[in-house]
Parts: sequence; C-alpha cells; structure tokens
Amino acid sequence: MAKKGSYKLTSASGDGPKTCAFFFSDKGCRNGANCKFSHDAAAAAAAAAAPSGDASDASSSVVSSETESDGEIIEKQAGAYASLAKNVPVATPKSITVDTTGAANPFWTAPAAVETPKAEAPTTQEKKKRKRKKSQSTPAPGESIFDLGTEDDANNQKGSIDATSPPKKQKKVATPNQQQHPTNNNIASPNGAAASFRNLQLPVASFSLPSVNAPKTTSVTTPRPPSPQHEPAPTPPPKPLPVATPAHLKWKDSVIATRKHDNYKNAFDFERKQQEEFSAGISAPHHWIESRPYGQWCKGNPAAIAIDCEMCETKDPVTGTTDPKSLCRLSVVNADNPSEVLLDTLVKPEWPVSNYRTWVNGITAKDLENVQFTLRHAQMFMQSLCSDQTVVVGHAVHNDLLALRMKHHANVDTAMLYVSKDDDGSTPSLKNLAINVLKKQMPEVHDSVNDARVALDCAEHYCSKGGKVAPVEKVFTRKARASTDAADTTMLLVHRLPTSTQPNHLVEMFLAYTNVKPKNVPDIIFSGSHGKCNVEFTTKEHAELAYTTLAGEEREDKTGKKQKRVSLKGGGYVCVRKMKKTN
Repeated sequence: MAKKGSYKLTSASGDGPKTCAFFFSDKGCRNGANCKFSHDAAAAAAAAAAPSGDASDASSSVVSSETESDGEIIEKQAGAYASLAKNVPVATPKSITVDTTGAANPFWTAPAAVETPKAEAPTTQEKKKRKRKKSQSTPAPGESIFDLGTEDDANNQKGSIDATSPPKKQKKVATPNQQQHPTNNNIASPNGAAASFRNLQLPVASFSLPSVNAPKTTSVTTPRPPSPQHEPAPTPPPKPLPVATPAHLKWKDSVIATRKHDNYKNAFDFERKQQEEFSAGISAPHHWIESRPYGQWCKGNPAAIAIDCEMCETKDPVTGTTDPKSLCRLSVVNADNPSEVLLDTLVKPEWPVSNYRTWVNGITAKDLENVQFTLRHAQMFMQSLCSDQTVVVGHAVHNDLLALRMKHHANVDTAMLYVSKDDDGSTPSLKNLAINVLKKQMPEVHDSVNDARVALDCAEHYCSKGGKVAPVEKVFTRKARASTDAADTTMLLVHRLPTSTQPNHLVEMFLAYTNVKPKNVPDIIFSGSHGKCNVEFTTKEHAELAYTTLAGEEREDKTGKKQKRVSLKGGGYVCVRKMKKTN
C-alpha cells in the first residue's frame, strides 16, 4: 500500500503499455503529449490492482517521493523513469525499498567512479629552491653605488634601498618644438633624396673672431667637459672600422688606439647619454641621429674630417631644466685637404641661453640674434657627410658628438692618443698638445676652426710616428678667473669614485643623506680605477649645509682641506671634501 502523497512506478518490463505514474499524481506529468508512457486510465487501474506483495513484482516497482518544495524527484533504480534524470547523481533515502534480486537494470547503469588526480605537493628541496630564487636579485646596470636609506632613515643615513628592481617607465617629456622633429634618425633632404652635403641649402651663419696676437705668457683655458661614465654592456656589438678605401685605412690604427683607452667605452656611451637626456627632459630619442652604413651614396665624400664645436648653457623656461652642452657653433674641416672648411656656422639653440660662456668661445647674445641655423640643420649636414666609416678627428671629440646628438664610433681622439708626462691619469689639454707636438701657441679664446685643425695636425703626427709619441709635458695650467673664489665656496669635491659611478648617483646620494639637491653635477673625470667630480650647489650656504649634514668623522687630506667619508654598497667609501682650507 502506497503511503500518502506517494505513487507507484510501473517497471518497463512486462507486457502491455507502460503507464505514466506522474500523469495520475497531484502534480501531473510535465511531458504532456510527448511522454513516452501511457496516460490511459484503464491501464493505470490494472496496475493498481496488481498484488503488491508478489515476489515477482518486487523488482518491478519502487516507491518514489516527490518533495513539496521544489518538485525534485529522488529515485532508486527507477526503471523506465531513469531517463528523466540523465547523468544526475541521486541520493537514496533510507525509506526506499531496494532491489535485492540482483537483476540488471536495462535502462540505467551506475557510472564508473572517476578518480580525480591529486596535485603532487612540492618537495622540501623545491620549496627551498623557490624561496632562494625569489629572494635573489641581480643588480641592474647603472644601479646606484650608494647604500641609500628610505625616507624615514634618510637623515640618519641608515637602512638601504634595493635598487635592483627595473626602473619605472618614464613619462615622455615633450620639448617645445617636438612636433617639428622627424620621428626617425634619417634626416632626408627636402625633396626626399639623399642629397650631397655640398648641395644642401642650409641657413649657414658665418662667424669669425677678431685676430689677436698669441700671448707670450699663457695659461690654459677651461678644460673640455670630462667624460661620462657607465659600465659597458656585457657583449657590445662590433663597431665598424675604416677600411673602405686606402684613405680610410690610413686612420685604422689610430681609431683602434683610441678605442683601447680606458675611458673610451664610458665617454662614447651614446645610449646612456641619450637615456640621461630623456630622463632629464633635455631631449627625446628621436632627436638623435646615427651615421649610416658606407655605400655608393658617400663614395665622393671625404674619408676623414676634423670637427670642433662650441657649446653654451641653455635653460627650458617651463621646466627649469638646463642643458650644459647646447650647440652654438660647428666647424668641420676636410682632413684630406685641411685648407678646405666644409662648414663653419653659428647654431641657434632651441632653449633660451642662460650662459653664453663668451670668455671661452667668444660668442655673445648679439651674435646669435638673427641666426636661423639650428641643431637639426647641423644633424642634416653631418648625416649627409658621414658614413659609419668616416673618420671623425677631434680633441675630446665625444663632447662634440654629444652636442650634435650623433652616434658615431669611427673616431680619432687626440685626448686619448697622448698621455701626460706627469702620469697623473688625466688627459692632456689641446693647448699643451699644441706647444709640445706642434711647437705653437693657441689663442686665449677658442676658435673652433683653429681647434679642429690643431687636433688634426696632432693626429697626423701620431700616425706618422706609428703611435710612438712622447708624453706631453704640462706647460699650461688652468687660469684662475675672478669668480673662482666665489664659485669654489658653492662646490664640494667628491673623489675616489668607482668607475661605475654616474652623475645622477651623486644627486641621489646628497638628497638621501642631506636633503640638499645639487645645482649641477658635471661629468666625472676618471683616472685609472677612480674618478672625481666638483658638485655645485645653489649657494655657499647650501654647500656648507650639505657638508655639515653628512654623518661621519671629519679628517684632513694632505693639503689640509677637510673631508668626510661616505660608505658604498659592498664596502669601500668615497670622500666629500671642501674646496678651501677652513679653521
């Protein structure tokens, strides 16, 4: 007898139509006319009259319950009605009568249990290996040499910052005339063809200095800006050598000798300088050019040239960024025929000039007033003139190439071909080279045409001697200017700097240890394994505050000037020294 709220399910076995039990329940059949079983009332009555206790019927019927809440049907060996619950795992209530005859169900077979593979737990060694890998880091090139503290530790000079994480992407800084610049390094002529450098229609602004007699007693002008420093790339690409023609081959050994100098890789690291200028907002990567491969287009051009540039200081009126090497004059001499000046012109800086340096280059504000020739014109000329095998001769010529923002590696640098007699590691000045090698004196004020020719003559002398030249005696020393005393009090000398030091490292060091930002950190002068740099501050008080705030014992050097030591990562130290003796 079925319980209240229950109904009998008819088995699929046996003769006659198969009756749908759901049709006669309170809820009715959900399949309606599509139901596979009979909705005939007579068949249902016959099924109800069958004896329920018969053993033969024990396996042909089963009691199923239907819940009031959601109408879900839970069944055990439901016979023909198992098709209504395909692939759905069902629960078996304790009240359900289970078939014990062992007869196979022709409509439903219990699915085989699927074993879910378990993930293997990492071994102890793997865990340790992962932990070590996560904790280790490789110092990135250009990482600060100082163990800089966090903001909370800055004043105490304690703690350290791990500078091994990759630098954040810099937001591109647009220069005032950025939209006027091409977006690639190849500057074509106005008609799109690779025009000869002799046919370029450029707004050249000629310039000449008044002739003066060479002084009897002389002094050296301010030395050229020292070389920038950076650790070389592990596997730098090979640089081309001048081998295209016999005129090129003449300079091959001198180019190799220049590259062998200890400071060459750092001084001519154009990629690093390009990134520094981009980070400072001075220039963007597309403002730089690179000499093109030698080919038919340049076979009529000189195999070698001598160049010299004059620079001034400019300042962006919006951001306040200064460019200490802004090109203001370019002179190019044909090395195959030194009497031919290929180009000599003033150059209009992009930003307003903040320091003309007239005492060095003789150029005044009035001279630049109506000049239309720009840096991009200069780059157009140089790219039309120079292939990657054109030999560029000059003295500290990397400074000239940096002012031009030109990447070129077939260079002969007389500052690196000769050595000073006192062997102090410094490069000889062009003025001392002229008096030692050429037995001639140079004028007080720089004339870039004359400087290019003097450098060329010294390079020719080196070639004629097969590189076996005498050390250069230091005849002239830097002339002290009237403002030197005032300038010295605004500066601090930082020396014993490792070869991997960059100017921005010194800025970071003073900010972290003293909270005083330097006004200017020039390129570092390296001698052997150490370098030095005069760091300039805004005022005398800023320089004194920066020195006083530095922690550490104060000592005197051999000259009696006071200095302090600043520790480096991994041991060692650098010295920060005052420029004058103090009580």
